[in-house]
Amino acid sequence: MGENPLFGWGHGETLGTARISEVVPPGTDVAGYRVVSVEPELTDQPSPDGMCGAVSSAITSPDHAPSAATRLILRPVGETGQGESVVSYSFSEDDAKSVMKSIRAALPSCAHYNAWYADLYTRHGLRPTRSPYRVGDEGISYRRLDPPPGDVSSGGSPVPVVPGPLQEPGRMTTFVRTGGVITRYPDAVPQAVVEDFTGRFRQVASG
Repeated sequence: MGENPLFGWGHGETLGTARISEVVPPGTDVAGYRVVSVEPELTDQPSPDGMCGAVSSAITSPDHAPSAATRLILRPVGETGQGESVVSYSFSEDDAKSVMKSIRAALPSCAHYNAWYADLYTRHGLRPTRSPYRVGDEGISYRRLDPPPGDVSSGGSPVPVVPGPLQEPGRMTTFVRTGGVITRYPDAVPQAVVEDFTGRFRQVASG
């Protein structure tokens, strides 16, 4: 997806990867986490880990597709490993409000859904929950429930008509809107990091 070169946002302007890398540059330490990298998110799918298609479509709809998407990798200071992936999608503010509304509307259809991984499929379900963060202009949180371990089927096997049991409580995902930026946080990211990022985005918006 292309990136809007404008270095600010309001109605009709967006916050692109270049600007985010200035606002939250690699090497930034926040609440025990370090920003390892800030790169464009090149995939058209908002999540490679089995996000419900209806939520995915709410973000990438041609009616209000993001002008830029940026992936920030966070890692606890002093640790190695994959880290936590935070993704920010940039819209006009009006479009960002519409996207959040669409995500809320999509959640009921995601109570049970199938996700494919290579030649395997497995079942998941999204359950709306209270947001753990009190930041931004609005937030949406849900838990992704997974099937019991080993409960997958190979390609060509019939997809069950009746959904099977899913395990509680599941992993939480939260979308936080700050002006025209919608940022997706996994549940491992602490409140202090979300507050810091939200403050940085807000400062750019008001500047």
